[in-house]
Amino acid sequence: MGVQWRRWFIVAMVIVASMPTVAHARERCFVETGFCIREPFLRYWEANGGLAVFGMPISDVIPDEVVEANWVGATQWFERDRLEDHGAQGIMAGRLGVALLAQQGRPWQYGSGWPGNPDCEYFAETRYTACGNFLQYWRNNGGLARFGYPISTELTETIDGWTGQVQYFERRRMELHPELAGTRYEVLLGRLAAHLWQSAPPTRCTPRWSDDADIVTLANQVAFADRLGCASGAVRVPAAMQTFAGGRMIWLGERALGAPQDRIVVSYTSTVEPGQPTVHASYVDDWQAGVDPEIYVGSVMSPTASIPHQYAVQRGFGKVWYRNFRRGPISLLPALTPEQGQTAIVQSFSSGAYIIKLEESRLVYAFGPLRTDVAASMPGR
Repeated sequence: MGVQWRRWFIVAMVIVASMPTVAHARERCFVETGFCIREPFLRYWEANGGLAVFGMPISDVIPDEVVEANWVGATQWFERDRLEDHGAQGIMAGRLGVALLAQQGRPWQYGSGWPGNPDCEYFAETRYTACGNFLQYWRNNGGLARFGYPISTELTETIDGWTGQVQYFERRRMELHPELAGTRYEVLLGRLAAHLWQSAPPTRCTPRWSDDADIVTLANQVAFADRLGCASGAVRVPAAMQTFAGGRMIWLGERALGAPQDRIVVSYTSTVEPGQPTVHASYVDDWQAGVDPEIYVGSVMSPTASIPHQYAVQRGFGKVWYRNFRRGPISLLPALTPEQGQTAIVQSFSSGAYIIKLEESRLVYAFGPLRTDVAASMPGR
């Protein structure tokens, strides 16, 4: 009986030993705030200064925060920072210095330029300088990747009862504490995230997509998909389009882009820029019947043009052309088609981007947050 029991015990131990080990995700929790840090944020937090640099977590992971209108992803907030999970690009720190100044209505673009002080470093990108203790701290503790560029001069501020010298960078506020001179705490990082969290809680993405498959498909395919932001709603509006030799104009009625007036979107080839990119711009349609001319460019025969007919450019299209394209190297003319009435579905995004589907023409155009963000598709053709 004893031998048989030992045999069963050995078999059982072999089975247990061969079972896969269940790995438990690492975490570090803080009773002070009631929140925990887990991977991948924990690894970044530990490797880049931990408690002294980031402070304690003040939120759980937010899976769908909208950051600066055009990025949506997982974030976690700490006392001094917001960390963002950019997937294959890794964890990045948020631009909270920019966010705080924007919230307070303190514009920072741009500085006055190089002061000629050898103790300073000038940053052409923002035209501000960093000097002395702030510059030394910037260089010794991660530089551009950790703090970004300076976006203010040195300022005297009162913060939570403390008054002293500070300087804002894209991602942080540095604070100078002369009473701690000679220690590693002479320059401290402000609790920007805690202040922003209290005054302006994060915006989460609750996407409102059009049910049109062509719009969704193009949104996922464009090269600037990661800059679109959160889908913020779709509307069906009256529209019109006219095609020109150098581009096209699209009229959108009923305040389709959230503006108080109808809009005209112009997409054209910029022949004056390197590479001749296709760009886009949006204009208010303020044409008034009985006040403005009906026709700005008449329908005429043009034997020297590659297309023998020029169609009339009139009303809102004509006024936008007259103001913006009549003179200069880009005229758009000749018009290749007459103005064509349409119905459009317009899908908007938090970044200000939008996708327009002209239903009668079955054409879909995407215009991103940058003027060079232009894409088009012709589904079903």
